[in-house]
Amino acid sequence: MLKLYTQAQARINSIRNEEDGATATEYALIIGVASIAIVATLALLAPAIEGFINTTVIPALNGGAAGGGDAG
Repeated sequence: MLKLYTQAQARINSIRNEEDGATATEYALIIGVASIAIVATLALLAPAIEGFINTTVIPALNGGAAGGGDAG
């Protein structure tokens, strides 16, 4: 009976040690998926950001009215 108990305890300890590697792998997968989502979101928003910069920010920096007029 003691032998069975020690074998079970050894197996539980080995499973417990294996979880560390699995946890690191899970975190790596989560980071990978999150980075793909960020890149995809930025790729979808790029035209809108570019339009905002070209029509609002650049004219404002050149001293013109936002969205109108020729600053040159």
